[in-house]
Amino acid sequence: MLSCFLIVTCFISCKDTRIHTAKTWKINDGWKFIQKDVPNAKEINFDDSTWTTVELPHDWSISKPFSKQNPSFSRGAWLPTGISYYRKHLDISDIGTDQKVFVHFEGAYRNAEVWFNAHYLGKRPSGYSAFEYEITKFIDRTSKNILTVKLDNSEQPGSRWYSGNGIYRDVFLKVKNSIYIPTWATYVTTPKVSKQSAILNVKSEVVNVDDKTRKLELRVSVLDTRGKEIIQDQKYIAVQGGKKYALDLDLEIKKPLLWHINDPDLYNIRLELFEKEKSIDKDSVRVGIRKMEYTVDKGFVLNDNPIKIKGVCLHHDAGPLGAAARKTSYERQIRILKEMGANAVRTAHNPFDSEFLDTCDEMGMLVMNEAFDEWEVVKKPQTFREKGNKVRIPVKYYAHLFKEWANKDLKDFILRDRNHPSIFMWSIGNEIDQMRDESGVAIAKRLMDIVHQYDNRPATCGVNGYGWGDWPHEPAVAQIDIPGYNYAKGENYDKEHRDFPNRKMIVTEHTSAQMIANRGEYYPFKSVESSLQLDLLISHTDTQKFLKNRKAYEQGMKAWIDVKNRPFVMGEFIWTGWDYLGETIPYSWPARSSSFGVVDLAGFPKDGYYYYQSQWTSSPMIHLFPHWNWQGHEGEKMHLNVFSNTQEVELFVNEVSQGRKTNDLNSTKMLTWEVVYQPGNVKVVGYNSGKMITQETLNTVGDISSLELEVTDNTEITYIEVKALDKDANFIPTANHKINFKIENAELLGVANGNNRSLEPFVASFRKLYNGKAIIILKKSNSNKPGKVIVSTDGIPEVDITF
Repeated sequence: MLSCFLIVTCFISCKDTRIHTAKTWKINDGWKFIQKDVPNAKEINFDDSTWTTVELPHDWSISKPFSKQNPSFSRGAWLPTGISYYRKHLDISDIGTDQKVFVHFEGAYRNAEVWFNAHYLGKRPSGYSAFEYEITKFIDRTSKNILTVKLDNSEQPGSRWYSGNGIYRDVFLKVKNSIYIPTWATYVTTPKVSKQSAILNVKSEVVNVDDKTRKLELRVSVLDTRGKEIIQDQKYIAVQGGKKYALDLDLEIKKPLLWHINDPDLYNIRLELFEKEKSIDKDSVRVGIRKMEYTVDKGFVLNDNPIKIKGVCLHHDAGPLGAAARKTSYERQIRILKEMGANAVRTAHNPFDSEFLDTCDEMGMLVMNEAFDEWEVVKKPQTFREKGNKVRIPVKYYAHLFKEWANKDLKDFILRDRNHPSIFMWSIGNEIDQMRDESGVAIAKRLMDIVHQYDNRPATCGVNGYGWGDWPHEPAVAQIDIPGYNYAKGENYDKEHRDFPNRKMIVTEHTSAQMIANRGEYYPFKSVESSLQLDLLISHTDTQKFLKNRKAYEQGMKAWIDVKNRPFVMGEFIWTGWDYLGETIPYSWPARSSSFGVVDLAGFPKDGYYYYQSQWTSSPMIHLFPHWNWQGHEGEKMHLNVFSNTQEVELFVNEVSQGRKTNDLNSTKMLTWEVVYQPGNVKVVGYNSGKMITQETLNTVGDISSLELEVTDNTEITYIEVKALDKDANFIPTANHKINFKIENAELLGVANGNNRSLEPFVASFRKLYNGKAIIILKKSNSNKPGKVIVSTDGIPEVDITF
């Protein structure tokens, strides 16, 4: 990799006094991998020629078969775990003798132990924490250099959700000179912001590990959204040997472009060190200029505009890619959620990839950045067996690490992420049992003090129990800047507001408007309530109680209305915005992913998605469901449902009006008509002030005639959606045909269809359509040439698309 830039090296034993280039670059390609315990793999001369060559990010579990024998259980998506090793051969012979070299990991799951040239560098237990080691003194300038990583995720069940396994985020090599700006040292805030001007406060450090004083010029520049330098300031500094220089500088920008969820303008702050007019180090931080306020009466206020938080909780996996997400995955996810009207994401319940936060910065998505799912008490999450009985199985996740590692993990988490303008709030925990008793007081205070030491934004802690009988322990809650409420009700918020009128409140988690149901699964010939509920044919009382307590739409709709009409509640985060791997409740085998989201695992919206679009967006929209293909039920009564943000909605069956209804957007009931099924078409029309403003039509469809391919996202990797069509180009919402792929100039990264009970592998040259759809995820082999995928199924011509 070092061939990408030139470094002049002194090949003599004297100290190298020349000025060399400092640089950081990814070392993601050419890693050797094996899924077994190989204790001597850390030795320099170990033969890894038979190991598999992989490219990072790499999640080795996601391509494996699902099995009931895997100890990860349903919580871990029935996928294998265990011990694995990675080795990377590095050519760093050209590094200057006076330079320092660091290896930086964005995340590796988990219990990462690292060796360089057989020298043990350390261990990082958390699989979600970023970490780095200096390797300078172990570099061999005459021979090969070997970086070895051991990961151990063998203690299972080890998580309440699918964690992934492997070096699933980027790894960087950093080459510095003997005087440099350390990782995460630069911190930029916006203490004063208006439309007329803004003050940027820039803090950073310069470290001199040399044994003599160095005289330097430190240039600080501000580049606007077009990359044009608009401000430059210089500091002439002298840094003594073995000492640090602390920068604290205010810069004023006239008529700044403010960062907002609708206009996420970004500036770049560039720091560069010069010695004798030659650049010896640089650092760059992207920032958004914005003013954030947190009030009791108006909630969250961004740039003087109150904004109701319309949020979703997300887990970190990227569906068929597992934990090895790419930036394109994040871009697609945020795009689809913003089209729903969401303006915020909660990173449940661990640090996400830096590239996810970069994407939120760029696309204008607010972030509640969460650190922990456990403190000192082990969680025992509910899991359902095949007969429908509920059991609680403890997970070996983080509680055993908390006392030793929580302070460092939280500090590093804040330092890494604090320059992201999208972060509007931190979270120090989710559903922490110790928030119910006295032990939570000291822990909450300690964690809050760490947050406040390194950043000025408030923190929350998502706590359940409000209204459940045993309320959280108030002295513990009082330590939190903005208490978080999980699964509370409107009357609980009112009680809190009466008891604590100066308390700021946010709903950190609540039921979504389509919980535990898959996309396109319908039961329209039952009663209204039953037609909207999951039809899980298990009679066990545990399963039936779970289903009864979680009405598929109504509970989530009420949760939003409870927040919408209470200005003292900042907003809510629904569970979840997107289906995720693991936590299959109330399903058991063969389910291997959740169904809590309003978007399925493949990225296709479910009907509940459109409820939030009707509440969270202003552009006229209307959505009718279920489909109109019920052969064998002709003449039977069924129910049709509508989500819309228009004032009135009229339904037509085969061109005959079934009546016009007023659409109450504060109701917890959807618009529903009882009709008689006859093949043909159904149409809904939305009206504002008596004028037709939007409409949707569903047709009874014929047999499959063609496949439609569409490239929806195409940056670092490519997403291609596949849909089944009849001869009139109508989408077929019941198609389940097996489709096959042939690929040219591309690597198949994953396939999916959104069915949480499918045991087809995620990496394969085939997939069944699920209710008419599937997704293919590819990466070009040669980026300078087009890629191509050819898709076929029995009985119709194959189709292809280039990308």
